[in-house]
Amino acid sequence: MSYVYIVAVVALLYAVMHFITELSHRQKLAIAGLLLLIVGGAVAWNRSVDAQQEHVRDVILKFHQHQTLECNGVEVNDRTFTLSVGTQSFIANEGTPQAGRIFDAAGCR
Repeated sequence: MSYVYIVAVVALLYAVMHFITELSHRQKLAIAGLLLLIVGGAVAWNRSVDAQQEHVRDVILKFHQHQTLECNGVEVNDRTFTLSVGTQSFIANEGTPQAGRIFDAAGCR
């Protein structure tokens, strides 16, 4: 639904440029196209960030459900690792074979 508003804003900007400025038709189309590319890039970026955040939430949920995850070829679970909520990473417990290692939750499956 928000995409409809974005297209409406671009169309409104084109209309304003049409009636107010002395730009050529080609220049107006170029400006409108540039604005559309900027908005499209912002939408793509937001979707990418949302997908990554959803992945991290899923990984953390699986960790809390006592499931075993794979992070860079290492099995990570709540018996041998601790979750650092602030950094969204898994820290190996002392006395385990992976002691001292840290894995970012975004890189786990």
